[in-house]
Amino acid sequence: MEKKKKIEFLMNTEWMFENIIEQEHKEYKLLSYFQKMGEKLDNMELYPGFIELSLHVANLQNLIRDKKIMYTNKKFTTIDDELLVKDLKIKDLPILNNDEKEEFNKILIFSAPRMLEYFNIAKSVWEIVFDSVILRIKKNKNEVLQKKGYFYYLDSKDNLFYVWEFNVKQVNKKSPESKTLVNLIYSEKKNNLTITKIINTFSQWNKENISKLPLYEMLCEGNFPINETLLPLFKRKLITYINQTQMIENYKKNKEEINF
Repeated sequence: MEKKKKIEFLMNTEWMFENIIEQEHKEYKLLSYFQKMGEKLDNMELYPGFIELSLHVANLQNLIRDKKIMYTNKKFTTIDDELLVKDLKIKDLPILNNDEKEEFNKILIFSAPRMLEYFNIAKSVWEIVFDSVILRIKKNKNEVLQKKGYFYYLDSKDNLFYVWEFNVKQVNKKSPESKTLVNLIYSEKKNNLTITKIINTFSQWNKENISKLPLYEMLCEGNFPINETLLPLFKRKLITYINQTQMIENYKKNKEEINF
């Protein structure tokens, strides 16, 4: 079995305090970080960079407001694994002398607006790709609220047919947060296979329930990486659709109760 590649951020949130605390040194470090992140954005690779930028922006805001470092020890299991509230931790700044405090404040003033600006650039790219993704429900529309099913995508660039099974699960009983677990069950030429045949042949789930699960088609005109960009946004487009459907159903139910 192929060993999973370890998912790591380019720069941790304690970067200001590593080695010497000096403005010019940290400006070069920040520039290097932006260059590396820029290469990924040039290739339209959104994850895990978008999550990392979000954490850095939150950390800088926390440093400005509370003089505390925000960080996470989370071990990421997928390239687009979300940072949940429970994953965030706070700790005190290291002990600084007067010169270091002065340099720290300069670094903070310099880096905060630039990190926010770079985050907004990445967010714009994110929104462009998200808006370019079209979701169509192809089967079992009335079963959408099961939060379990399949979605597929035909990559016109290499004519590969991707099929995933998904399961939207609550993180735990006490949390309203959920995560979408996916499993790629097919990524080859479609040939003469139908989507039903692919699912019946390759799905890991109980064969008796397969025919009752919703099936979605994902469309996207842009040429974007599958793992770093399209799959993460397919999952987010999917959960948005499910949540919107749930809201509509709740509205109809409440309206009926009021009329009654």
